[in-house]
Amino acid sequence: DVYNRVVTPLCGYACGMEGCCFVNTGDSYVNERDVNENGKRCGGNNNKTENTREVKRRLTGIKALKAHLRMEHGMTLCDLCVDNKRNFVYNLQRFTPQGLKKHENDKQEGHPLCEFCRPKRFYDIVKLHEHLNKEHYKCHICEKQGRPNQFFKDYKMLEKHFDRDHFMCHDAQCLAARFVVFENEIDLRAHEQGVHGTTRRDGGTKIKLEFRVRREGEHIEQVLPTGEDFQFG
Repeated sequence: DVYNRVVTPLCGYACGMEGCCFVNTGDSYVNERDVNENGKRCGGNNNKTENTREVKRRLTGIKALKAHLRMEHGMTLCDLCVDNKRNFVYNLQRFTPQGLKKHENDKQEGHPLCEFCRPKRFYDIVKLHEHLNKEHYKCHICEKQGRPNQFFKDYKMLEKHFDRDHFMCHDAQCLAARFVVFENEIDLRAHEQGVHGTTRRDGGTKIKLEFRVRREGEHIEQVLPTGEDFQFG
């Protein structure tokens, strides 16, 4: 009795709302036609008139649970928690639409937003950083200079930043190769002389020194990017 009453629900997709007996098994399901066409489920849990037009493919599992919660209780689940949280779906919190928005924006338990991909959210800052580093671009020069998390939507925006705030090589081959940029003018001129055999375009020799050195042992922990870290050019 304890196993059926306590353990079994944990492994399935039962409703979980107090007083609701929807267990989401083979004899308890949501009819897909009722969800799509009527907005709420008609009749009981079972509809076995297989030869009528009324019967469409059954919704089962997590899809049936979500449809049931929406139609019968006006509630929903957080998809990111369902996919990532180490807990049984039965134990996950059910939310009203307003409650879900509040949950997503919570600074402690919420899900960070990618400003470049609005309204796409991620489970935590680790997942957000994985996305940013895979799908977008981060300035490695700013990182060296102690300004982490300077992200750009695409390389075009990053290149503008390189040209505006750092020392980028404008040789055609280097522009095609991308990421040929330096912290200071000394390194840029050394690159131009060593790789391209050129000097300053104006023939001068005076070099403007602009570079920062990170202190030895300085360690920057991964933090949640702020709005200012998302660069739109």
